[in-house]
Amino acid sequence: MTEHQVLETMIATSRQWLRELMAKLELPPDETGRALHALRAGLHAIRDRLPVADAVHLGAQLPVLVRGLYYDGWRITNDPAQIRTRAQMIDRVQREIDPDRRLSAIAVLSAVISLLNQHVSAGEIAKVVSTLPRTIAELWTAPSS
Repeated sequence: MTEHQVLETMIATSRQWLRELMAKLELPPDETGRALHALRAGLHAIRDRLPVADAVHLGAQLPVLVRGLYYDGWRITNDPAQIRTRAQMIDRVQREIDPDRRLSAIAVLSAVISLLNQHVSAGEIAKVVSTLPRTIAELWTAPSS
C-alpha cells in the first residue's frame, strides 16, 4: 500500500465510526462537529474510568484518528476511582458536552459504548467491563438506544 492509500484507509475507517455514531445519535449529515465532540466526550469518560493498562489496551484497538481523540488531554495519573457510579459516569460526559444542550449525556455514552461493542474485540470489551463497578458495567450490557 502506498502512503496515500494508508492515509485514505485511516480516514475512511474514522469516517465510518463517525457515521455510525451520528446514526445512533440521530444527527444530520451536516453535524459532524457535534458527532466528533460527542465521540470525544464518551471516549474520555470511559478512558478516565479505566486503570491505565486497560485504557491503553482499549486505545490500541481504536482507529488511529479516533485514538487521537481518545488520548487527547489524558494524563496517566487520572484516578479511575473518581468515577464510581453510573451518575458520575454520565456527569463526566455531561461536563464535556455541556455547551451542547441538544445532546443527552446518557445518549452519547450509550452510543459510544454501542460503537465500541461493535468494533472492539469481545475479549477487550470483557476486560473493560470487568474493571467497572456494577452500575457502570450495566451500561455496557443494556440495550443501546
